[in-house]
Amino acid sequence: MAFWTMIALAAGLTSMEPLQAQAQAQAQAQAQAQAQAQAQAQAPAQSSAQSQTTPDPDAVQVEDVTVAATLRDAQLRARVDTFIESNMAPPAGRPLARWNKPVCVATAHLTPQYAQAVIDRVAQRIIEAGGDVAGPGCKVDVMIVGTDDGAQMAKALVKDDPRGYRPARGATDRGRAALQRFQEGEAPVRWWHVSLPVNIDTGEIAVRLDGEEYPTNTVRESSRLRSNVRDDLARVVIIVDFTRTPQVRMSALVDYVAFIALAQVNPEGDLAGQDTILNLFTRPDEITEMTRWDRDYLAALYRATPNRFTLQAQTRGIADEVVHGRRDR
Repeated sequence: MAFWTMIALAAGLTSMEPLQAQAQAQAQAQAQAQAQAQAQAQAPAQSSAQSQTTPDPDAVQVEDVTVAATLRDAQLRARVDTFIESNMAPPAGRPLARWNKPVCVATAHLTPQYAQAVIDRVAQRIIEAGGDVAGPGCKVDVMIVGTDDGAQMAKALVKDDPRGYRPARGATDRGRAALQRFQEGEAPVRWWHVSLPVNIDTGEIAVRLDGEEYPTNTVRESSRLRSNVRDDLARVVIIVDFTRTPQVRMSALVDYVAFIALAQVNPEGDLAGQDTILNLFTRPDEITEMTRWDRDYLAALYRATPNRFTLQAQTRGIADEVVHGRRDR
């Protein structure tokens, strides 16, 4: 006789069903207890695994910001490169020049009221870019000439002082053909830059000027990155034909002139799609003053190391300054 049958008979039970049910209940209770124990043991392990595989939101955010900043910096550098290549025009084979001394601004053929307003605003833009302005009685560096016939005025000025517009056969200006174009055409504003390679330590002229002896400069040893010579702006003549500027705001026109006074702008540059005051005469209704890009570029030009060996190296330095300037804001 089976064990459970003997127990049942001893207990005076006529049926085995109650005992079997009791045994099944006990077995189920034990199984549930074991399942709960296993679940409790697995929970910490699962929690630990989840904590290891779930990314930290803060870390992801920092990585996204870093990637975005890197992309932005690359775009800014490319923009500087395009802007300089398309719109700046130093003498052939020379890096960009800038003012490295206080700048003396003067006007001609403007009423006293307009003359002072123009000088004040140009001076303001020079200071904002990082330059300095000379005081009263200074020798003129930037001459802004008003006229009703730009080409005729340019011809008269060049004829009166040809050497002042081309002081050397090279390294100081854009050449004979460009000077001829300066005296022709119907541009509302025309300009001519003269720059000079100078000794970085003494400021002495480092090229032979027409009619003069070759300079003898004592220079320190240059490095692989920096030259003993930098290029300084020496003279800028800007002619404004007021018969061709009635559609532009005076404040915008003076900012246009100020940009030209500070940088060697190419009169034949490609300005398409660029956010700059230099587009004034193609978008006169939209442009009212120097753009943020204009101010950033000029500030970078005047902060960057001036005595790089090549224009390409100088462009990289200016791009670095634009990037750093925008990061600091």
